[in-house]
Amino acid sequence: MIKFRIHSFYIVLISFLIFFLNFNSESHAEVTVKIRDIAYIDGLKENQVFGFGLVIGLQGTGDSKSSLVESSLKSLLKNIGIVEEGDHKSNNIAAVLLTAKLAAFSRIGDRIDVIVSSIGNAKSLEGGILIQSPLRGADGRTYVVAQGALTFPTSKQSAKKIKTVATMINGGIIEQALEPDFVRNNSIALVLNSWDFTTANNIIKAVSVKYPDSKPEIVPNGKVGIRIPDNTNLAEYISSIENIEIIPSYEARVVINEKDGTIVMGGDVKISEVVVSKEGMTIRVEKTGENASAAEFRESSSVKDIVDSLNYIGASTTDIISILKAINDAGALHANLIVK
Repeated sequence: MIKFRIHSFYIVLISFLIFFLNFNSESHAEVTVKIRDIAYIDGLKENQVFGFGLVIGLQGTGDSKSSLVESSLKSLLKNIGIVEEGDHKSNNIAAVLLTAKLAAFSRIGDRIDVIVSSIGNAKSLEGGILIQSPLRGADGRTYVVAQGALTFPTSKQSAKKIKTVATMINGGIIEQALEPDFVRNNSIALVLNSWDFTTANNIIKAVSVKYPDSKPEIVPNGKVGIRIPDNTNLAEYISSIENIEIIPSYEARVVINEKDGTIVMGGDVKISEVVVSKEGMTIRVEKTGENASAAEFRESSSVKDIVDSLNYIGASTTDIISILKAINDAGALHANLIVK
């Protein structure tokens, strides 16, 4: 049962806690999700590439003092057969780093976006052109070549442009195809976005029912291994597994954003016996047998009543947040409390 004495606008606190208990005492329909929404196939991932390049054609806004630009320019000219002694200092050139992402199945000739970022003291890259530059992967191999004019993102909060970071839309051309290795020993492995034994067990059971010969099991590194039966169409088989629906299991969490006062909680959050006293207000949560005491209150209240009370009073959630923290510190909030 819930016992309370009301002082001033603290009705909002009690309303929240009553709603909190009611929310957990209601019978929620179990939601099913597709395996593809909570897991991915091991080996199918984005790949990062990066490189170095020179942006030319700037109107005096390039690097003013950079030996890196000078040595790179000499090397570039030498590669095209021009050898010239002396200094090549110019503030119309800027040294930049290039970054991009490759999808799992990237093919030769595909075009991708490339981010160009100044690494010197250039004031602006606006109006510049990137000279052909290779982008390499972690293995040191060249996967992308980029060249072309730069475009600039605009901040949504202000109309001011960021002039030292540019984007090349479709400016990178893939020179080497990616061949992801996701089939090993005639098996594939599923990696959960957030590991949970219950969810993994539900996946194993669901796959076993649909494909008894697949023999799904938990394999090292927290993956679910699934065998590929003989004479199976691989694409159809993987697609069918990805679209199997299961009931996921998640850790109980309460997420609090202190900046804007937002409180979000899952349906599995529970509160044990606890007494909270704050500025003349007392809230007591007690056991009353096997049935939840909040169910008795639900008969005389509703979510609409609580929302109407909050809107009418217009109270902040500062005290609600402090009470939740205290309940968590007392060990009565059975959830992972995340404060941002």
